Formats: sequence, C-alpha cells, structure tokens
Amino acid sequence: MMTADKSKEYRRRETRRIVIAVAIILYTAALAGQPILKVLGINLGAFGFAGGLIVAWMGFEMIGGQNSKAQGGVFTHEESDEEESLVVPFAMPFVAGPGAITTVIAISTIQKGRTGIYLSLIAVTVAVVLLPIGLIFFSRIKIKEQTLNLFTRFGGLIIATIGIQLMFNGIKTFFSL
Repeated sequence: MMTADKSKEYRRRETRRIVIAVAIILYTAALAGQPILKVLGINLGAFGFAGGLIVAWMGFEMIGGQNSKAQGGVFTHEESDEEESLVVPFAMPFVAGPGAITTVIAISTIQKGRTGIYLSLIAVTVAVVLLPIGLIFFSRIKIKEQTLNLFTRFGGLIIATIGIQLMFNGIKTFFSL
C-alpha cells in the first residue's frame, strides 16, 4: 500500500484532497459534459454508446481479474518525500477516470432537461461521500485475497451490465434523434 508507512495526518489530508479532486472532476463532467459535446458536435447517442463500451470493458476486465487501464490501470508511484500528493494516481485517473467521467455524462444525458443533471450530481455526491468511508473501512479490515477477488468479479458483472445498458441507451438516443 502506498501510504502504509505514512502518518495518520498525511493519510487524512490526502484522502480529503482526493475526495475534493474527484468531486470537482465529476461535478464538472456532470454540469459541462453535455454542453462540451454539443460544441464539439458529438452526438449524445454516439457518446453514450462509446461511454457504455468503455464502462462494459472495465467490467469485463474486472470479471477476468485484471486491473482495467480505464480505471487507472497498474501504475507506479515513487514518493520522494511526504509532501508529494497522491491526488494524481488516485483521484485522476484511478477514481475519476474515463469510465467514471463517461458514466456521469451519460447519466446526465439520459433524462431531458435538468433531471439528468440532478441525477448525475446525486450519483457523484453519493460516490464522493462513500469514497472516504470505503477507504477507512477497507484500511481497517483484513480481507482474504479470495474474498476480494470474488467482490471484484461481482462488481465487474454489475459494471459490465451498466455499460451494456448505457450502450443500448446510446443506440436508442442515436436513432431517435
């Protein structure tokens, strides 16, 4: 673990910074993603399909027991001193990577008007609130590798299913425009 030899204060500070960075990245994607796509001339259906493909790919990699590059992949991080931040490898791309950003923009475009944006902002808020709780919870319990692999594969199935649903929604949106 990258923070095993660090002080409690350092871990708290970095967790706070990661949560703030994830919130900013995902809130920006929820609020500005759709307008940016319009400016670039990208069809929401095509984006939804491509985003669903990325999310499904992440899920299939998790089912296969791989660390998805879309989730941040395997990264190395050399720390020279305690002041170096963990925001880059954890917040972006590990937590708020392409899959999360795509999912937030896709959720915000599912419903017409403000409803989709509100749904995506609620999803982001829940994720950002649960992130530090999850970090604290999993840092305090010892989980066997087999159990962790089981949860990872089950989570991968759920994520792959969400990705496929996003792909179907993208196709539906593309052909209904």
